[in-house]
Amino acid sequence: MEQGKVLALGFFDGVHRGHQAILHTAAQLAWEKGMEPAAVTFERHPRAFVLGRAPDLISTFARRVALLQENGAKLVIALPFDRRMAETTPEDFGRMLIERYQCAAVVCGENFRFGKNAAGTPQSLAALGLETHVVPPVTQNGKIVSSTYIRNCVREGDPVLAAQMLGRPFSLEGPIVGGFQRGRTLGYPTVNLCPEDGILLPRRGVYATSVTVAEGTFPAVTNVGTRPTFSDADIVSVESYLLNFSGDLYGETAQAAFLRYLRPERSFSDGQALREQISRDIRQALALDGSGETPANP
Repeated sequence: MEQGKVLALGFFDGVHRGHQAILHTAAQLAWEKGMEPAAVTFERHPRAFVLGRAPDLISTFARRVALLQENGAKLVIALPFDRRMAETTPEDFGRMLIERYQCAAVVCGENFRFGKNAAGTPQSLAALGLETHVVPPVTQNGKIVSSTYIRNCVREGDPVLAAQMLGRPFSLEGPIVGGFQRGRTLGYPTVNLCPEDGILLPRRGVYATSVTVAEGTFPAVTNVGTRPTFSDADIVSVESYLLNFSGDLYGETAQAAFLRYLRPERSFSDGQALREQISRDIRQALALDGSGETPANP
């Protein structure tokens, strides 16, 4: 007979500290029961089906799965959100958890909703006889930690507060693609990261970041914007100068962790003025510690 499971339920965008509390509770409960802890999520955000457009996501699907596993889920069950799922009643959804996934107990947040018209609540699961554990919200600086609040922090250029709520820095990941090579002519070669469509982008501007590639993790300065000194096109790019690194990274995958907002993006009169500003950005970035804070005694 297949091992029973304790299921953590939610979409888990970002796998922030509130989500982590749910996952850790499920893992602890599973350990006590001699069962397997698992997370149930959806491949795409329900709003993408119901409203035709999802909110910009904090993390890619692959990153979400990895974070769920890092926080205690031995198994990640990714359900499709299609018309059939949208029409599933709360009762049928709960029975599916029991019959298909050998669910013995569930753990979720107070606001977890499911089933047709989002009519299902934690109480609906308990009414089916499932042992149901509701984890209260996690707060940070008097604010409830939520994916919506984190999105607002990122859009407003506050990666420090976003990191406090996520439990780690907000990051973007994707392949490194070719650019216009203008950084090389300025003496500051850069890597151009291409995030997935639908992923949240930070406020335009220049950031102190930490960029991880196959060769290691390097402090960096990252520009999110349109390169106004050289172009009037409104195409946003994510361009990082890696400090203390030289080499060709095209075709590799990179992850840029955003630590501190340094300044808005702006146009410079010429390449020399931009070069001098980049130098100042680098000095400011190097003065920060790994959390994005300026050390008390640098």
